[in-house]
Amino acid sequence: MFGSLFWKSVLAFAYRCSGAVVTFAFGVCFARMMSIEEYGVLVSLMTFGFIASTIGLVGQQLLVLREIPSLATRKDYTSIGSIVAKRVRVACLGSIAATAIALLIFVAAHGRGGVFGRWEYATSLLLILPLALIEMQSSVGRALGSVNLALMPKDVLWRLFIILFGGAFFVAYGHPVTAADVFVIATGILVVLIAIQQVHLRRLAQGHRLFTNAVKRSKDSVADVISTSGPFWVTSIASMLFATIDIVIVSVIVGPEAGGLYYAANRIALLLDFFLVTFCIPAAPLIARLFDEGRRTEITRIMSGGTLAAFIGVLGCVVVLALVGDIVLMAFGQHFVRAHGVLMVLAIGMLASTYFGVGSVALNMTGHQRAAMNIMVTTSVLGVAAMVGATWMFGIWGTAVVLVVVWVANRAWMAAHIYAAEGIDLTPTTMLITIGRRATRIVA
Repeated sequence: MFGSLFWKSVLAFAYRCSGAVVTFAFGVCFARMMSIEEYGVLVSLMTFGFIASTIGLVGQQLLVLREIPSLATRKDYTSIGSIVAKRVRVACLGSIAATAIALLIFVAAHGRGGVFGRWEYATSLLLILPLALIEMQSSVGRALGSVNLALMPKDVLWRLFIILFGGAFFVAYGHPVTAADVFVIATGILVVLIAIQQVHLRRLAQGHRLFTNAVKRSKDSVADVISTSGPFWVTSIASMLFATIDIVIVSVIVGPEAGGLYYAANRIALLLDFFLVTFCIPAAPLIARLFDEGRRTEITRIMSGGTLAAFIGVLGCVVVLALVGDIVLMAFGQHFVRAHGVLMVLAIGMLASTYFGVGSVALNMTGHQRAAMNIMVTTSVLGVAAMVGATWMFGIWGTAVVLVVVWVANRAWMAAHIYAAEGIDLTPTTMLITIGRRATRIVA
């Protein structure tokens, strides 16, 4: 079991590294193919699309990850198909509703300037439903033990193909690419990837059609499913919202140019989190199964060891960014060097938050989803309110400082809660104590 987890973690790490490279290349390429104002619109509205799709998912991506692993060990694909049918139905309806509500924002803001003031930018709304569906496919594949399906399409291939098609468009027409062009290209690529993933997903389910006609097969009322999904929904929205709303806040309050500068620093800093998040991709379904079997000590061993390895990796990256972070930012363009100080604030905050592990994953996989919801909502609401004020007064520096404080507070609170409730340690502390004891015995 642990050997399989190790190799899946290695594979996930490789994919996350590839995704990090592609994400970085995405930012650099379009920063150079667009004006900085248009680039700010692109990253802001693409972020807005991710937020809207997460709202439209109604937490279904976390529910399938919690419910399927135990059934998958028994190869009960009939029950898995029934679960997926319910979740896909709600995700489709929720995404359509989210698209309609987002369209009203463009209607209300039309002609007033800003990222929501022009009709051509409404093409970003095309992303919402496909993003929700590809996330559902990835979650089902992850629950069935496939790291390939969990990461490769949406983390690597999607952005890679956007770069290729966007670059071809830029070369063919010889003028800067617009945000609307990129939104249309991205939507088309998502639709193709969703169709291709169906083949792999059916193979994982040993021929069972988990997604096709799932909406027609579902007979449960939407109200019942939403009631079950509530804590997962709120947690996923709060997680996505706080992870991305800072970019939108900067673009709206300070302007698209500042949004572009902040986006570059933010995206580089968030790459440091992929050490821990990568480990949690194969670990999450395993945690759900071990908790159902009452094996809490093994969960502590898994999470504490993974968090320690991630912390060491992030520490090394922070040192590198301190030395050559300005050179990394120059890849976006010469003027992006101005964001080096903000980058270091975010990087140090990511290092501190990494020590406390990923409590949201552990809480949702161990039946404490309501606690995860309460912690996420509290920290996110207070954090967004503080971020608006800090951005208004201090610009992107204020945004960065508030974001760092909330990162640390959120993860520390979650780690403390699961330790008090289940005795599960998400921090490197347990592993460090174990290593210290072994070293002492060797010396003695």
